[in-house]
Amino acid sequence: MLTPGTAFPDVSVVSFQDKIIHFIIFFVLAYLGSGIGIGKKVEIWKAKRLWINFILLAFLPSIGLETAQHLIPYRSYDLNDLAINVLGVISGLLGYLYRPSCKFILD
Repeated sequence: MLTPGTAFPDVSVVSFQDKIIHFIIFFVLAYLGSGIGIGKKVEIWKAKRLWINFILLAFLPSIGLETAQHLIPYRSYDLNDLAINVLGVISGLLGYLYRPSCKFILD
């Protein structure tokens, strides 16, 4: 996300392909990152660690990476990308809360 815009070939299957990629990347980031270190006997919604992980590993990077793009040559800040990033992050958290498949990995 922070490489110069000229480094990527212009290949597009659909007009909103960039938005799909943003959503998938941040969905996976939030889903995998939210459950790190949560104990087996903790109610997920009440786990302080879940919210710290979510903010530090998914939410802030989704905003920071998009904002940092205005410093990269041939890249620009896009409010629509930011909205899709945040939507992906929130969806990843909700997906994790619904099905915490990686909940106990790092106990």
